[in-house]
Amino acid sequence: AARLMDAPELRLRQPDPPPALMIGIAFAQGIALLALWRAASGNHWPTELPALNFPLWTVAIVWPGLALLSLDATDRGRALALVSAVAATVAALAVHAGWQASPAGEFPVDALLFDAVTSLAVICFLALLPLQVLAARQKSSYALLFALSWRNFLVAILAILATALFALVLWLWARLFSAIGIDFFADLFGEDWFMFPTLAVAGGVSVLVFRRLAGLVDGIAALLAGLMRLLLPLAVAIVAIFLVALPFTGLAPLWETRNGTWLLLWLNALALFFANAAYQSGAEIRYPKPLHRALGVGMVLLPAISGLAAYGLALRVAQHGWSVDRLWGAAVCAWFGALSLGYAGFVVWRRDAWAQGIGPVNAALGCVAALALILANSPLLDLRSLSLSSQWQRVERGELALEDFDFAYAKEQLARPGWRKTQALIAEYQDADPRLVRVIREASSQRLAQVDWQRLRYRPQPFDVPADARDALEIAVRALPIRNDHQAVAVRADLNRDGRMDYALVFGLGGLVGRNAAGKTAGVLAYADRKGWRTMELVVRQPPPAATGLAATLRSGDVRTVSRPGRDLQIGEMILTPRYAEDPLDLVSGLFGQ
Repeated sequence: AARLMDAPELRLRQPDPPPALMIGIAFAQGIALLALWRAASGNHWPTELPALNFPLWTVAIVWPGLALLSLDATDRGRALALVSAVAATVAALAVHAGWQASPAGEFPVDALLFDAVTSLAVICFLALLPLQVLAARQKSSYALLFALSWRNFLVAILAILATALFALVLWLWARLFSAIGIDFFADLFGEDWFMFPTLAVAGGVSVLVFRRLAGLVDGIAALLAGLMRLLLPLAVAIVAIFLVALPFTGLAPLWETRNGTWLLLWLNALALFFANAAYQSGAEIRYPKPLHRALGVGMVLLPAISGLAAYGLALRVAQHGWSVDRLWGAAVCAWFGALSLGYAGFVVWRRDAWAQGIGPVNAALGCVAALALILANSPLLDLRSLSLSSQWQRVERGELALEDFDFAYAKEQLARPGWRKTQALIAEYQDADPRLVRVIREASSQRLAQVDWQRLRYRPQPFDVPADARDALEIAVRALPIRNDHQAVAVRADLNRDGRMDYALVFGLGGLVGRNAAGKTAGVLAYADRKGWRTMELVVRQPPPAATGLAATLRSGDVRTVSRPGRDLQIGEMILTPRYAEDPLDLVSGLFGQ
């Protein structure tokens, strides 16, 4: 790997740019980010105009970043023109993201920002490769693009780490002098006008230094490639063993995990990534011939993993409709499937020389990925509108009652399309159904501030909850990630068989149990002992058959207790089990996401 990346044809003719120019670009970036930061902190213009604010932030980050990675000492004008073209394209996509976040402050935009930032970062990474080759006026080849991809990734990561270490040194400096009564440095380093330009310049200098250490960076890339070369046979063996075991176990246990599709996608991704790192341009065989042929057989099996992932995703879509995450998952499934089929096709066609097909397949599908990301972040393929349409069609077809529609998801994940839909429903049902309007307005995934005891449904019949039990339940609920939920019910039952009634608050639609996820928190149980009222979480042991039946289960399902060998609470077909926080195993499982 080291010899390949050190080959003359893989050395981009990119003389070192003038340090003053690099530092000037970094300093200008720091000033631009400072101005945008102050506007956001004070809620000044253009913060309230996301369609303008988002592209300004994008240009302030993307243009200097691409310039620092691609400028050289020769044709700087050509490089800057190409950088400006890429930055303008990404900024145009950010305008659409800003429009999706408008009007500002009316709904959460965290999910929108995550998708937009991740997508635009990948687009910039893909665009930087041909940009560098064109700026250097060098003939493009897959081997060169592959080497540049590793180099750019590592330079960026190392520069970020170096900047973080620089900030840590400043922090230690300030703390040290504060310890002896000199607060000047702590005050100075706490000023945004000092830190933004300083850290930006530190980042620019780091990029310059690591660009000059291209040989060292390529050596690190070669080291990582060597590690992945060792891991590729293991990944392929896992694929083969899994597919052999599947006929004996069936798919049901995999889907019962509720994340089987993502597990398959991760396996597919790692196998593909390791194959790319191990074979690189495919110029020569990297393993002993028997092992190389066995890996070829593994590549033929990879499309089966992609197909199983797509099948699992299709089952979820059939049950619950399209969501933004499922649309992204479908895109990833399709892309991994195309890569896997491409590699498998070259194994069948070229036999031992199958690795030579990695370059052409990757180059073609890299362009497809860039185009798909551009479309997904433009009005031409609005994933949030598609998700809303799919979810609303379930209501129109009668598969889901209007009051059971996940308005919290529409508000928090679907940005402007979800907000417009909820506003339209509020206007439509303002007089006809005030209760539905209240449900729409209060739908949120924020933690409950307090329990509305007047509006709760009491099962199996109306009863009074003791005041001390109410206080204990309210304290416990506020500490749990349970959403405001109009389907919440209060349940009375003797779970611990001590002759005294225990009281539970169970939350359904819009909560984690509403996502049909076994093992997730669904409510709180209060029980009395010698020390007073104590509480435990209620987690889902057995979810109802479908999320669409959850609201009806909570409203009218039979309430009973079941033994296991302890006592669980059963409502209809849903079973909830208490979780004792004092159990060390429960604490450990909680740390690792249950």
